[in-house]
Amino acid sequence: MKRVLYIILLALSVSMLHAQSGVKKGNLLTYLQKAMNFNKVVPQEKVYLHFDNVGYFENETLWFKAYVVRTDIGRATDLSKVLYVELLNPTGDVVKLRKYPIDSLGVAHGDMKLDTLFGSGFYEVRAYTRYMTNWGTNAVFSRVFPIFKAPKKEGDYSEPTISRRLYANRDPNNRTSDDSLYQKAIDEGIYSDNLMKTISVQFYPEGGNLIVGKRSRVALLAVDDNGRPYQGEGFVMNEAGDVLAAVETDSLGRGLFEVVPDAGELTYQMKNLKTNEKSQVQFFTLPRALKQGCALSVDAISERMIATLQCSDSVCGNLLGYVLMNNGNIIRCDTLTAVPLVEIEMGRQSMPDGVNQMTVFDCLGRIMAERLFFKRPEPDPADDIRVVTKTARLKPCGKVEMELQTQPHANLSFSAMDAHTMTNGKQGNMKTWMLLSSEVRGYIPHVDYYFEEDDAEHRRSADMLMLTQGWRRYDWRLMTERYIFRKPQPIEDKMYLNGTLKEYRKHNPVNHVHMYVVMWNQYGQSMLGQTYTDSLGNYAFAMPFMNGEWRLCIYTTRKLKEEKRKTYLVGIDRQFSPKPRYITPAEAEIQHPLAPNAFVWNPADAFEDDEYVPITEKEHVLDNVTVKKRYFTNDDWRYKNEAYGRQYATLYYNIDRELDNALDEGERDPYMLDYLKKRNPLFTYREEPEPTNIYGSSAPLNYTHSTTYTAMSGVMLTGYSPISRRYVYQYDGKSVEWIFNNGERQNLADDVHRVGERPEGLFLSDVKSIYIVPDDPRTDDNRVRIYVYLHTTFTTESSKGLRRTYFQGFNEASTFQMEDYNVVPPMADFRRTLYWNPDIITDDKGKAKVEFFNNSSCKEMYISVEGMTPDGKVLVNK
Repeated sequence: MKRVLYIILLALSVSMLHAQSGVKKGNLLTYLQKAMNFNKVVPQEKVYLHFDNVGYFENETLWFKAYVVRTDIGRATDLSKVLYVELLNPTGDVVKLRKYPIDSLGVAHGDMKLDTLFGSGFYEVRAYTRYMTNWGTNAVFSRVFPIFKAPKKEGDYSEPTISRRLYANRDPNNRTSDDSLYQKAIDEGIYSDNLMKTISVQFYPEGGNLIVGKRSRVALLAVDDNGRPYQGEGFVMNEAGDVLAAVETDSLGRGLFEVVPDAGELTYQMKNLKTNEKSQVQFFTLPRALKQGCALSVDAISERMIATLQCSDSVCGNLLGYVLMNNGNIIRCDTLTAVPLVEIEMGRQSMPDGVNQMTVFDCLGRIMAERLFFKRPEPDPADDIRVVTKTARLKPCGKVEMELQTQPHANLSFSAMDAHTMTNGKQGNMKTWMLLSSEVRGYIPHVDYYFEEDDAEHRRSADMLMLTQGWRRYDWRLMTERYIFRKPQPIEDKMYLNGTLKEYRKHNPVNHVHMYVVMWNQYGQSMLGQTYTDSLGNYAFAMPFMNGEWRLCIYTTRKLKEEKRKTYLVGIDRQFSPKPRYITPAEAEIQHPLAPNAFVWNPADAFEDDEYVPITEKEHVLDNVTVKKRYFTNDDWRYKNEAYGRQYATLYYNIDRELDNALDEGERDPYMLDYLKKRNPLFTYREEPEPTNIYGSSAPLNYTHSTTYTAMSGVMLTGYSPISRRYVYQYDGKSVEWIFNNGERQNLADDVHRVGERPEGLFLSDVKSIYIVPDDPRTDDNRVRIYVYLHTTFTTESSKGLRRTYFQGFNEASTFQMEDYNVVPPMADFRRTLYWNPDIITDDKGKAKVEFFNNSSCKEMYISVEGMTPDGKVLVNK
């Protein structure tokens, strides 16, 4: 009924606009129709991930389930069929990537093994469809988790530890981005010339602009030099030194003041209490007020929700339009004739739940003022998931039975955690993400607060959030001008292999080139396909759904007489991973663990068999057994794989992937040294005169030492050529020692390798992977060791008319494993996630049964259940 009512009201509004005459009114209608059609032509998607836990240790498995919805209809998506899930390290590098199919219910589930991470820290999990990347970093799902060092003793989680070493000192920090609210505040803040700690302030005029002579509200956000919110006092002054407003920022660094700006410059003066010296003052300049325009103010606290529009003299008399939108759907629209003061009553009760957007525009489609505001959803018991424990009390390794009660045919995911081993607090749920977090920029501390109550205090806090962290998921300019993205990404209803073919030297697109692909996997399966490039050099192959990694060869040829085979740059459009966002200090902090919500422990109810006793601490009778010795004859294993270089490495580069990234962008195969220098500024090299040759004698002054390395055989060919030069390598100011393929083992007892080969002349296609070890405890010098592993079989090196690479199909989701203690006897069991089930469907009565086994020590649990009904209603357990 709400949907039908919305369509009727919208039709009436459009009819009223049609009834009005005049060119300007027709123009307003044109822009309104474009905005209305936007969701039909370019609907958006949202992704939410439900996780099995709130924090992890190294080598554990992270489990998740994805819910993908269309924002225009609020139901499971029927657009994208491919989901991407990434794990990013603290510096913003993608260290793991998973690809999963999205089914007809709009869900997918998978897992990540948290191994080979090269250090503990705060890692980010992102999820998106390829289509979502058209809207940038802010449009994707993101959550930060602490990943602790593996416990020294198995099962001892009492002292979770995170390495506090600075990742920025080991690798460039890719998380500094203009899209970041806090980073932008830091970058644009005015700093003092001395060495005192600085404050940065960002101003957000309500409606978008300050207008000369019109009373306006301005929100501000203050952070210190570490990006943490700054609480303090300040004053707004004009050029004459008159104080126009006093401002006090809260614990989140947010403040609000009213001001009537003149044509001069306004300055904000704030005391800095962070310095050890006497309180010093910093000055910040407010945005310059416009002489003409509209100032918008919305009373988002009252039930009437009155929007006040103040128009300058040049705007008065013009026809303006305004729209109210929710998830890109226009819920109200109208026109008005601009006068000095206009009031529009919106009414809170008529607003949809979540973030709403009001846009005022003129007959040219230009934004005159714009504002976001949030409406908290009314609690509905029908949206809850009730968890009823059928087991009377917990026993070590005992069976646990629970019953879930919610709406019929709901699609749920279930997690049971050992409350005693929880290492972090919870950061919202599906409802808080879908209605709020996905509509703002940056991290929201304690997001559940905005859903607790609907009183004036909570409304005021939510409104400050909208003023300081709001972003436009639905950009009016994009909706009304053109539906064109800078580099549009398609809706992946199937897998695609597409890109652009360019000339090798001039990089010009090449048309009408015959392309055919050959793909095969480790199981002997193969596929073939062919196509031609279009007039712009573009090509595309529609691929069937497939699992695992496939080797891929792309052949190119032009069927022209007497034309030799040419080398082309075969670009592949698969570098669409969004830029990493800035992680605020508050997001990289351990939250207080939640209290258990199931089997709350009461010592008075304890029984003797509630404690698990290990086999080493009591007598057991064993059957006769036969003991066999296991002999390890391959004692030089470390020289045959990458484990030796990885053991103490702090940085790892997957060169196959890095080369693919370069070739996908239409670049040539770079030298390994040039790649390292560009990738990591800590690595440098320079040329110096060569003092001696390999035999210790001086080299001729007019000759240079040249080095050629044969990747397949490992043979080093050395000689002289004109102009004597040599290379000197450094990493973070230290000398570098190169070790290729772990070196040749000369004396296993002394642990000696052949080292010191020089990397000049190596292309990136010769290399498989690189590990950087700044401090190698296996050696006694201060040199940085760079372990380089070279290809010996299939490589991504390309030749004339051929591009070799890999194509990643779907990753296969694992199944959560636990012992069946009905079959095996109790044993030491250290599962922190006791049970994870991503595929629960309730019956006709809305019920579902859950059964699993306890670990050997859990006495209290925390249960997390989330899901969605077939019509898109979000469900969470209390």
